[in-house]
Parts: sequence; C-alpha cells; structure tokens
Amino acid sequence: MIMSKLFAALPLAHGVIAQSAGTGEKVWAAVAFINHGERTPVIANLRTVLTPEGAQQMLRQGTAFRARYIPDGVNDTDYQSIQIAHLQNLKPDVIDNDDLDIITQTDEWVSTGALAFMQGFYPPSPNAFDNSTGGEEIAVNLASSDNKTEYPLDGYQYPSIRAPGYYDPESTALQGTSRCSAWQTEITTNLTQETGLDELYDSTLPFYQNLFSTAPFDGTIDIDYANLWNAYQLWEFVDYQYRHNETVHEGLKNANSTLSFLNTYALSMERAQNSYRGSDDNSELGTLYSVAGRTMAYKVASQFRSNIRWGSSYNKLTLMFGSLDPIVSFIQLSGLVTPDNMFQAPWSTLPKPGAALIFELFGEDPDDPDRQPATDSLRVRMSYRASADADESFQNQPIFKSGPDGIAYSSFMQTMNNLGTSPNQWCDVCGPTPAPWCILVNSDSSNWGDDSSIGPVIAGVIGAIIAVAVLGVLLICLCVCGGLRLRRKGPEGSTDGAATGGGAAGGFKGPEKKDGDADVVVTNQGIHHERVGSWELRSPNELPPQTSGIVTKDLGSPPQRRSLEDSDDDISVMNAAPVKARESV
Repeated sequence: MIMSKLFAALPLAHGVIAQSAGTGEKVWAAVAFINHGERTPVIANLRTVLTPEGAQQMLRQGTAFRARYIPDGVNDTDYQSIQIAHLQNLKPDVIDNDDLDIITQTDEWVSTGALAFMQGFYPPSPNAFDNSTGGEEIAVNLASSDNKTEYPLDGYQYPSIRAPGYYDPESTALQGTSRCSAWQTEITTNLTQETGLDELYDSTLPFYQNLFSTAPFDGTIDIDYANLWNAYQLWEFVDYQYRHNETVHEGLKNANSTLSFLNTYALSMERAQNSYRGSDDNSELGTLYSVAGRTMAYKVASQFRSNIRWGSSYNKLTLMFGSLDPIVSFIQLSGLVTPDNMFQAPWSTLPKPGAALIFELFGEDPDDPDRQPATDSLRVRMSYRASADADESFQNQPIFKSGPDGIAYSSFMQTMNNLGTSPNQWCDVCGPTPAPWCILVNSDSSNWGDDSSIGPVIAGVIGAIIAVAVLGVLLICLCVCGGLRLRRKGPEGSTDGAATGGGAAGGFKGPEKKDGDADVVVTNQGIHHERVGSWELRSPNELPPQTSGIVTKDLGSPPQRRSLEDSDDDISVMNAAPVKARESV
C-alpha cells in the first residue's frame, strides 16, 4: 500500500540535476511562495521568533533570487551555479516598489524573514538613486552642505511589505487553513479516525513515548502530547534542540535516524492534513483538505493576469512569505508527487526553511523583443528550490504534465482557475462565517478582486453607507444630547462686533489670522499608485494609473467654500428663533 510505504520510508539522498532556464527566453513576471526560516519551536518555553540562522537562510535565498533574476547581481562564487532567468526591466540596484508585490503572514518569524530575504535580493547599495525620484538630487541638501546624504546602513534599500491580517481577504492566499473552521473541525475529528492514520498512530506511539520519557528529552514536554497528531511540532522541537542545545546534541542517541523518522512522520501528517486521499479532488472534502494550496493557486493566477493587464509595468515580481502548508498542499494538488517519486528528493522530506515554489511567465516576440508578447506566445514554468543553500538549484518541475519548456499560458491559467479558490469561495468552503469580511462579499462570484468588480463595488457601497450612517448618528447625538447648535452669521449690518470682526478676518482667529505662505505649493503632478487586484480598491477594469489631477499654484487658488457663517439669512440650523431680551420686569 502506497500510504503505508510512505509512513515507513526514510528520506533518500538528495540529488538535483541543474536545469537551464534556456536561452532567448525573456521572463516577464515571477511569483514565488517562500517558506519561513528557522524559528524557535512553538512548543518550547520560548518566545517564537526567527533565529539568527533563520535570518541567514532567508538572506541566502534572497541572494539566490538576485543571482537568477538580475544580470551580474551577485559576485559571490558560491552562487555561480544558479541558473539565470533575467527578469525584464527590473532595476538592479534600487527598489522600485511598483515592480514588486511583497506580502507576508503577520507572524513575527515570517515577516522578519521577509525583510531578511529582501536584504539579500536588494543589498545596501551606496550612491544608488533612481532617476524617477530625481536621481542624485534627492540626496543633496544645499541648505546645509553640498555633500550627498546616503541612506542609512550604507545605502540600505526599503521595500514595501504588506502583512494582510484576519480582516483582509488577501490573507487567505498565504494561509488558507488559518481560521478555516471547517478544516479545523475535519482534521481534529474525522481525520484522526481514518484507518490508515489510526494504525500509524498506534505503531508510532511507543517511539514517541520512549523518546520523550528518556534523556535528554524526559520532562521537556507533557508525555500525553508525544504522539503522531503533533508530529510536526515534535519534529521541529527535537531538530531545534539538537542544533542549539549542547546537552541534547551530545546526549541524543542515533540522532540522524531519530530525526529522519520524526521528519517522515511529520511529512505524513502534513500531507494528510493538506491533501485529499479520495478519488475526487474537486469534491467538497477534496477542496476543504487542499484549501491552502488552492488559495495560493488563485493568487498566482491573479498576479499573472494583473501583470499582463498592465503590460508588465507592475507586479514583475511577487513574493509571498508563509509556512510550509501551502507548499505541501499545492505539490500534492498539482500531481507533482506520484507513487514513483514520493520516496525521492525533494519530495521525500518536509520543505526546508526558506524552500520556495517559483512560477515564471516567459516568452518573446521576435518582431518586438522589448515588449511583452501576446498571451498566445507566453508560457509558464514552475521550479522548486528545496532549500536556501547557496548551491541549491532552481529545479524545473513538470507541472500539469508539462515538459522542460513549460506549459502554454492559456492551458496553465485554465488549470489554475479550476484548482484555485478565491476569497469568496473560501468563505463558502470554510463556513459558517469564518471571517468578518465574508459578509461583505458576494459568495456567488468566483472572480473576487481580479476580473470582476462586483465584489469591490458592493463592499465599497456598503462601507460608505455604514460610514455615513455612523456619522449621522453621532451628529444627532451631539445635537440632541449635548445641546449643540450651529448658527449662521447674521446680515452684514449686524451689530455683533465679534462676529463681524471674525468674519472680516476670514476665520475664527479674527484679525490675528495671517495670509497663507505663498511659497508653499503642491508638486506639479502626482502619480496614482495602487495595489492591483485588491478587493477594497478600484475596479480592475479601469484604465492604467495616470497622472492624478493635483491642483498646483499654476491653476490658481481653489474655490472658496461657503461656511456656515457666510449665509445672508438669519435662520438657525436647528430652526430655533433668535433669543430675545426679556422686556417685562
């Protein structure tokens, strides 16, 4: 039986054949999902953070990506075997955040790893200034000196990194199982009753109990926790202690075989929790089990559509930082793991810290090589970088039964659309009401935030109505309960000296108010930046970003607004008659 063989199998030696990215193939966009670096274990009596080694792993992975996508970007000989696939029009030394879309889980050990990765991808670059921001003039302050001011840390680059949280639908792309109540219920009840896993639980229980009841691990965790259901957390704990704790490193007997068994059992549980073992992957249960890989697949397809929509001007490189669940899920979902290769590297072990799945959009138009070709000339390939080691290759994978030259873009998108789960669909899969934003979107629409503007429009209208309603209620409360009254100014002939003086001066400060500083002006133009594909922003069917209509001094002063004191009538806003002096004694 295949599953029983997997449970008992040990990892095989890792062997990778370097793949050439090919010649004459221009890469127009790339989307990568990257596992976080080493962290302190969740079950240890420690705060869970990215370790120094974890940061170095992410730095090395970022350097490897730089060696692949930026010409002559890395001079380190450790990376000389990296296959190059230059990303078109990506600036080599200065970050242009319009070219990048970087999103990360909110967890500290993930988001800090994203920063470490970017330090490797865009290392500090002295005297590097982008012409689109003014070139070297941006570093000159003639009022203080004629010397250029460098960015801190010898030219450190500052990437824009987004961390969508629980209230952002985009968070599903990074962790589709997080707060998915239906998935949590399934893996904690029905999955544990499955015959194959139940038998594996019984057969491995003595191994776990013995490991954590004898030195060097006796007393470190509750013995009831030491079983197959917690396989990943236990493997991470033992692996970390063996690397960082001298007592464990010296006292753990048969360390290599013990760690191999722990890794294999953890992989078995990760696969069981993130892939469906039934005959129909597209059934309700099939979609539920593989939801982490499906939400990631939807995001990958959306980013490629966005890149093509803007003619490769935006989203050239999308970097998603998360945990290993989406990687394990997508590898299973896409059919990359088969009975013939499931015991072979890199599929025989858990994804290592910093491991990455990479999707690349490539192709070339011979008649216009500097322009992104039509979609019928574009292809997609997927590679897997199994670790963050400098000599690790970008190993091409036959995704959807494709050959070494990838798969046609149209075929790739058709399959990804069938596999992908949008945030709208995620709400239905993970219900009831797994996230607060689910009530704001149209669950019948499968094209959330990408090809359809129905969801964003409805969400925007609802949000506007709610905002206006709340402001209205607050205003009424102030007027009724607080006795607030707004009164308009009387006629010009009013004898109210204070009001007349204040009005003549143009404001509440009266004669003390000064004219505005004529030297302070708005810039001549501004560029409208947006996050393409975001549900709360503009419709994706609008025209590309254009110069926004910011008023400048050349267009004259803006029209004066009528204030409540500029009216010629003497009627109170609250319809109350003016107060009259009492004439009777």
